[in-house]
Amino acid sequence: MIIINIKQRNYVAKDGKAFYPTELGKIVNQLLEQNFSQIVNVGFTFEMELLLDKIEIGKVKWTAILIDFYFPFMDLVHEAESKIDQVSIFDEISDVVCEKCGRNMVIKRGRYGKFLACPGFPECKNVKPYVQVSDFSCPKCGKKLVIKRARKGNFFYICENSPECNFISWKAPKVDSKKTE
Repeated sequence: MIIINIKQRNYVAKDGKAFYPTELGKIVNQLLEQNFSQIVNVGFTFEMELLLDKIEIGKVKWTAILIDFYFPFMDLVHEAESKIDQVSIFDEISDVVCEKCGRNMVIKRGRYGKFLACPGFPECKNVKPYVQVSDFSCPKCGKKLVIKRARKGNFFYICENSPECNFISWKAPKVDSKKTE
């Protein structure tokens, strides 16, 4: 569940089997390390695990542990809120032109992934689905493959000529080395 959350919140992206931090992920990590260094470290995690084990066997009351943690933590939160400025991450400008006002649309990130939106909001409220075209060609018809997200968050490849062409794959097609030479 944690992996799904950090992917959906755009803290990490996946390339093959490897995860890498996004710009937003790096900023959030930096802010956490700067403002919550007492909590975001291996020593704290180790001590907390020992305390949770003691709670489990009945040696310590959970309410005492919670009180000991909560009030210093809230002091850290209030201090961080006063120090941290609003963080801005700028939208990526696409080459898709808004047919309502003529501006280049920007790539936004929402709860369900990327989408195109007009930067002229609120005057222009045009939005479109974001279609990510891959570098791969369809093995059946030769047109480009687009990358889409399934309901559970996994990505798949589908022919841009769908539904006429029914090619679909969970894995990126292999590049034919003879064709690329």
